Amino acid sequence: MSDDILQAMKELAARLRALPIEEYLASEEFRGFCREHDLWDTWREYLRLEEDRPDLYGRSVMENAFSLFLSHVFNNRKEEFLHLFAGLLADFSKRISCNLPVDDLKADLLLLGYPESELDHSLFLLRGPQGVVAGPDGTCNAPGKKGP
Repeated sequence: MSDDILQAMKELAARLRALPIEEYLASEEFRGFCREHDLWDTWREYLRLEEDRPDLYGRSVMENAFSLFLSHVFNNRKEEFLHLFAGLLADFSKRISCNLPVDDLKADLLLLGYPESELDHSLFLLRGPQGVVAGPDGTCNAPGKKGP
């Protein structure tokens, strides 16, 4: 994987880590998404690998597993990656109280080589209503939780 692609993958994962992605990754909804797209075994493998690392604990286990999972899907299912990633984001966005950073995610996906027109089409539905923004620290919460 080239350095640009590796950096773009890290940025994608980092942008989602600023949101409560770990709650989604532990949810039945994510399990269902993975099973629907034949990714469940892949996710469990990366999660297990990261759980076995003695230098990782708590939230960092899930975050690292997610980064590796995204990289795996990009490398092994590149022609489907954008569709899968947009589907994952759509599913995840139902659980949070703020908009996704669609423009920032789009910039990272451009670095991965996806044409802008394809990104605009894939990410169009992820743009939430204006006015619902992340908290002062850049994060938002799952519904039902108190804000930052």
